[in-house]
Amino acid sequence: MNVIPLNPTPGSKWDASPKPVEREFVRRVNEGGVACTVRDTRGQEIAAACGQLAAEG
Repeated sequence: MNVIPLNPTPGSKWDASPKPVEREFVRRVNEGGVACTVRDTRGQEIAAACGQLAAEG
């Protein structure tokens, strides 16, 4: 499983989980026998995530 932290975008009520929460989630998934890693975030400078772009203006 690939975990991708949320990129914060202006006006969104959602935010990425704190790093300790992220690590605990990955630990529990791995402990359950599923390979799980956290992927690097990319696209924050253009408000992109999971193939989506945020509208500006």
